[in-house]
Amino acid sequence: MPLINADALVLNPREAETVSEVIFERVFNDSDLAEYHEVETGIDVKTQIAFATRLGLLGKETQGCTPNEADGFSLTQKYWEPVLEDFRLKHCQTDMPALLKLFRKSQRINPDFFDLVGSQELGVIIAAVESALVENIHRKVWFNDKTAATVANSGVFTNGTDLGYFNSFDGLFKQIFAEVPTSAANYVAIAKNAGTTYAAQVLDEDAALGIFEKMVTKADERLVSADDVFILASRSLADNYRASLRNKNLGSGFLEVVEEGRQKLYFDGIEVKVRYDWDRYIKDYQNNGTKYHLPHRAVLTTKSNIPVGTLSEEDLTKLDVFYDKTLRTNIMDAAYSIDAKHLEPYMTVAAY
Repeated sequence: MPLINADALVLNPREAETVSEVIFERVFNDSDLAEYHEVETGIDVKTQIAFATRLGLLGKETQGCTPNEADGFSLTQKYWEPVLEDFRLKHCQTDMPALLKLFRKSQRINPDFFDLVGSQELGVIIAAVESALVENIHRKVWFNDKTAATVANSGVFTNGTDLGYFNSFDGLFKQIFAEVPTSAANYVAIAKNAGTTYAAQVLDEDAALGIFEKMVTKADERLVSADDVFILASRSLADNYRASLRNKNLGSGFLEVVEEGRQKLYFDGIEVKVRYDWDRYIKDYQNNGTKYHLPHRAVLTTKSNIPVGTLSEEDLTKLDVFYDKTLRTNIMDAAYSIDAKHLEPYMTVAAY
């Protein structure tokens, strides 16, 4: 099967001449990982993450010659366990005769007709793969689950999903659901997630306003005072909150503003980052045909509390592109190590 299907292209009076004139379907999240996560590099298998509890009360009135003994602190640990993932895409020039016309005016003369490395044609493929790779890393970081199962097998993933794309390591939702369970003090329930139909899962008016308020109220003082605190929210919650902003005068800390040419949403002075990609992944991959699995989600935390670990950050965005003469095939390889960690539960409030 050809890597690109170009059969829909037809001859026009003037064809596109360069890669910049090809309009790609947009990805669902092309943001850098660093917008949402601290990215730890040099991470290898079983790299230790050590935690120290804080010291308690210190200092009592001196009694005699014996100093007052203070309580100590304890150490706990987690481990980075990055997995190695890879993929390969192959493209042969003869697979796609229809695409040749697209770059007729910019095609260089090449002693080897099949070698497209450095060409405009292969540039189209590389651009598409690099943007998709970023999107897929975001998906893995949040939705991966080592015990992933489809609905037919008592899981939450859409029937027919290739679970090999989801089960290499545990993503952040899997970890947060375990460490901030429904019984935890820093959990906020979203009642509509329990709806048994798509219609029954639609949020009531001002629902997000109440959910965000409960999240901030339940947050540890160390979390709400952190410099990098934010709320990550599904589009469903963000849209519901925006509707409330349009109908209410909540003050300067509750607004949507344009900063540096970009729309930003705030709740009580805390930025709300809208994760449009979450909604898409839930609809596509956690859908039983009648309802979605937890379609409304929000996480109040910090970048430093949900880091992503890798051996090299460059591996997450770069391709190895080469031509194999024996196969007359242009090959794009990617390999990277990756893991994600939810570090300290008290630095998170989860709504789901």
